[in-house]
Amino acid sequence: MQLIFKFQADDNPSDAANGTSVDRKRSRHSIVHAEWFPWPDKITCTLDILMHLPRSIFSERQMDILLWLLRVNNVDNVPSVRSIELIKDTIHRLCGIRSIPYDGALGHRFYVNSLSDIIRQEMMNPRVRPMLHFYPEDAGAELNEARQAKYWLEELDPELLTPVVRLHNQDFFVFEPTLLSSGQACIPFRWFTRGGKMYTKAWSLRPVTREVDCGWVVEDFNSFEVSEDDLLVSFKNWDSSEATSGLPRAYSIYGVEHEPNGELQPWTLTDPSEGNQWRVRASGARVFAMPLWLYCDDTSGNLSKKWNKHNSFLFTPAGLPRAAVHKEFNVHFLCTSNIAPPLEMLDGIVDQLEESWKQGIWAWDCVHEEYVLVIPSVLALLGDNPMQSEMACHIGSMGKYFCRICKSNPMQAAAAHAEDTDRSVGDEVSGSESEARTDAPPKSTRKRAKETMEQMVTRVKQFVKIKQRKTATGIKDTFLESFLNRLAESYSKIRGGNRAKQEALDRAKETLPENVTSPVWRIKGIDPHTNTPVEILHTVLLGFVKYFWRDVVSVRIGKDKLKCELLETRLSSVDVSGLGLHLNGHTLVQYAGSLVGRDFRAIAQVAPFVLHDLVPKECYDTWIALSNLIPLIWQPEIENSTEHLCNLTTSINNFLACTARWTPQWFNKPKFHIILHLVDHIRRFGPATLFATEAFESFNAVIRAKSIHSNHHAPSRDIAYAFAHGSRIRHILSGARVHVRDNANDIHSDSDSPNPARAPGKPPEAKVVGNGPLSLIQRPNIVTEYLGLDAQVDTKKYAPRLGCR
Repeated sequence: MQLIFKFQADDNPSDAANGTSVDRKRSRHSIVHAEWFPWPDKITCTLDILMHLPRSIFSERQMDILLWLLRVNNVDNVPSVRSIELIKDTIHRLCGIRSIPYDGALGHRFYVNSLSDIIRQEMMNPRVRPMLHFYPEDAGAELNEARQAKYWLEELDPELLTPVVRLHNQDFFVFEPTLLSSGQACIPFRWFTRGGKMYTKAWSLRPVTREVDCGWVVEDFNSFEVSEDDLLVSFKNWDSSEATSGLPRAYSIYGVEHEPNGELQPWTLTDPSEGNQWRVRASGARVFAMPLWLYCDDTSGNLSKKWNKHNSFLFTPAGLPRAAVHKEFNVHFLCTSNIAPPLEMLDGIVDQLEESWKQGIWAWDCVHEEYVLVIPSVLALLGDNPMQSEMACHIGSMGKYFCRICKSNPMQAAAAHAEDTDRSVGDEVSGSESEARTDAPPKSTRKRAKETMEQMVTRVKQFVKIKQRKTATGIKDTFLESFLNRLAESYSKIRGGNRAKQEALDRAKETLPENVTSPVWRIKGIDPHTNTPVEILHTVLLGFVKYFWRDVVSVRIGKDKLKCELLETRLSSVDVSGLGLHLNGHTLVQYAGSLVGRDFRAIAQVAPFVLHDLVPKECYDTWIALSNLIPLIWQPEIENSTEHLCNLTTSINNFLACTARWTPQWFNKPKFHIILHLVDHIRRFGPATLFATEAFESFNAVIRAKSIHSNHHAPSRDIAYAFAHGSRIRHILSGARVHVRDNANDIHSDSDSPNPARAPGKPPEAKVVGNGPLSLIQRPNIVTEYLGLDAQVDTKKYAPRLGCR
């Protein structure tokens, strides 16, 4: 395939004045040379890279100055900014990430970068794909990775796990009858690894003979583990294997029993005649599940102190090792907006997730050198406490029910009353805790669509009561609330009888979207109350440490200049060479109200050595307890999870006891309660550093830079485009193969790539990146530092054989 770029040459009349004698008129058609593929030449390649480095953003004005500098220094064939823009847009249309526009349910327009395109690039990337893990791991008491934690290993919906293993030239899918070497039949339902081997948890199958035929009954109350060594015959090979002679057919499943001698229930997990749905969709290809850490936060789009709020969604693959999961190289941008609220943008992201759950995402696997199907899912929702409360439809930390995870309430009588009102509120206010505990919220959405007008009128008339119930129950669905407000306002100012108000309400009802509840309930496998793990940056460093340090500086020392100077001297004099820190005592004391996370991290480590005899004993004991607690929280590798979690629980209780002896007033801060849930979250999701948000918070600077260098007319679109171009540069320079689209349709449409299983003879063409671009990053330099490509990787090891040139 020959690529031709069209662009206009830069006929600058000032060239002669600049002393340039070389004719720089470029042809309107520039053929891509193989050496610099997918760019036409070296200078265009390097300028394109320069414009899209993550933390070194060039505006068009700055690029004009750079191009002028090149011309006056007699550099040949310098393109214009317009030419560079045309070339990069052409490359992007052929092999870039789509930025899909959405008209949100609340009336805001925003852009979401294609999740499926990003996942395809990750599967093709030789720097990322070899590190990805797709199966949970049973590591015993060891707990170092998310895949070893309880949620992925035991709790995650089996439909969102990797459904198949390929062993003995057979594909063994979950929810399909499998024959073991012992002659027993079973149905695997959860694959995992242990000691380098594949295992499955399986339900037993009991043969049943009826008058005219025989079949199987699934006993899901009787589960056991099966090693890969014991797997003998898969569903597909059942009829052709001699080992299954005399046994019922694999597709003859009569039903399932949930208890011994219980009532037989229909089998609904698969179509027994076809097997697992992913077997049908994959058509012989491998299928992998890819859980994601999904993060949302707000940041300012300005450099000045004037707040310009941008809500942003980022993610990183949860299957990456702990050492790589929070590297900036592996943090991916999805969307941002300065007008659309988080839940409205999440609605667009969930639309993409739902589409991928229906058909999967076809991607080229650079390790197995074949096309595979990928099933994305959300492992947990990350963010600071206010954002996680919004995601959980929680009223916030200032409400009576201040905890999004449990129903803790200082007023026990109010808690009892809330339990009574939960049932009545559940029918009127979607997003209640009863809905939060189910994995199928779309059912409630369908019920709402069938709601009669009389019921809707009653619901709107009780709008004030709903506000009161939000306070009484701690429920606040901001997405639903906007539609309730719209209905209430539709007739509030209309004068006349009920008929006129009814007509206005009818018109307002017709404008409502199909889904009026929070899109978080449409995310499979997610309970936002339990899948929003405690965020240790804002809870501990920007919580306890910040509270206590400000109290020390402003209250315990106060205006005592001698103590203040002594504290500054101790901070500057303490030996921190082993910690890799540099402390400026004057800054940490004088500007205690303006410190950031890394400052509080240093303070937490040295506080016991600098605060003795400067604060009361109760205060000092609390600092000692906090300093003992923090290393346990930030423990990156846990050799014995049972012992570690026991020690962590003891340290948390000791810290809270010391705080209570100092002054119980600290417990007015909700974070002193939220920390109690950290132990369970570490057990379910892995070490706390896995779901810490420091890397995502650092990424806010990149978003801010993209915002500053946009024209501010459409920030969501411009920033999404900028990150899409940056992902293209990252992908190409990583040594990954480039899948060239057959046509150059609008890159920002929502049409997906062709399914290779439907056209096995014509998969998307994969082309090898030229040696020229890769030579730029062979050795560490400033570009590899900006892109995070310093680590050397043998990209040729994963060269695909299919469809590559």
